Amino acid sequence: MFQNLNPKILIIDDIAENIKVAANVLKKQSFNISYAQSGKAGIARAEKVRFDLILLDIMMPEMDGFEVCRRLKQNEKTKEIPVIFLTAKADEESLRKGFDSGGVDFITKPFKATELIARVNTHIQLKFVQEQLSKTNEEIRLANENKDKLLSIIAHDLRNPFSVLITFSKLIMDSYEEFSKEDILTYMKSFYDTSKQGFNLLDNLLKWSKSQTGKMEIIREKLDMNDLTEETITLLNSQALNKNIKLYNKVPKNLYAFADINMILTVLRNLISNAIKFTDKGGKVEIFGEIKKKQVFIKVKDTGVGIAADDIPKIFRIDIKHSTSGTEGERGTGLGIILCKEFIEKNNGILSVESQPGKGSTFFFSLPEAHS
Repeated sequence: MFQNLNPKILIIDDIAENIKVAANVLKKQSFNISYAQSGKAGIARAEKVRFDLILLDIMMPEMDGFEVCRRLKQNEKTKEIPVIFLTAKADEESLRKGFDSGGVDFITKPFKATELIARVNTHIQLKFVQEQLSKTNEEIRLANENKDKLLSIIAHDLRNPFSVLITFSKLIMDSYEEFSKEDILTYMKSFYDTSKQGFNLLDNLLKWSKSQTGKMEIIREKLDMNDLTEETITLLNSQALNKNIKLYNKVPKNLYAFADINMILTVLRNLISNAIKFTDKGGKVEIFGEIKKKQVFIKVKDTGVGIAADDIPKIFRIDIKHSTSGTEGERGTGLGIILCKEFIEKNNGILSVESQPGKGSTFFFSLPEAHS
């Protein structure tokens, strides 16, 4: 019946016999029962344990039930716990004070077992429904934020490469005869770089969108991480040569991970491409690999500009617009790192980074080791 198979109930009553009677009835329903014999002890207990419901007596020494309820509702840790007054005081004034203090219901002593069980079941179920609605609302809010981020990237960052291509294309068409072969070659190189940037961005957008909607199929298999690193380096070598950056594959041969090949190739492409982007001319990017405790660890280390400590958490969040240009003005959206994190986590791994401004960055990710 309940999402929580053993809902936790706290009974606060200064008379032990009253607690025993109520507890005996509720234990038969598989409820997990705790108790406190004073308001102060009850509040302290509720702060430590996440209860699903509190049954609260009104007539208690030192602090009556109304005051206990008020304090529970003023406390961030306990304010969402429904409180039912279990008491002999059921006059109109007591009812008013009880609801004003934050109670959700009254059960009059001496109570009937069937009534106690029914009311407790109802309010616990209501609490679970409210929690589910709250969770759903939060998921909708995050989905809207993600949608806004996606639309922002499409509207702004994806327009830039097309604007460059349109501008240069028109320039060449309008003044074709005025350009030398060297000029045209320069423009063609710009076309290529811009087209590649736009394609990579679009590829990331499509993959990220698929991962959010659950439409991306994950097919895990035995992957040779040395081979995948070498394949990625070959793909990105021209990007590195343009900045005189050396790429080193130091991943050992026969290092095997168990993961989805397309996702891991996307991760390697993004991490190595970013390392090139944020490394000055003449620098280097090294890719290492090792096995620890049945986990394959890959790290991509560069000698680039590094990341400020305050900015590191931002690069993993879709709801924060954080993007910086590369050392040669290369543009990006920051979506690549977010995509990498999601893909690694979908393959039961972890992505992290260590960095110092001016000294470079090292991105680490882990994957399960493939069994022979």
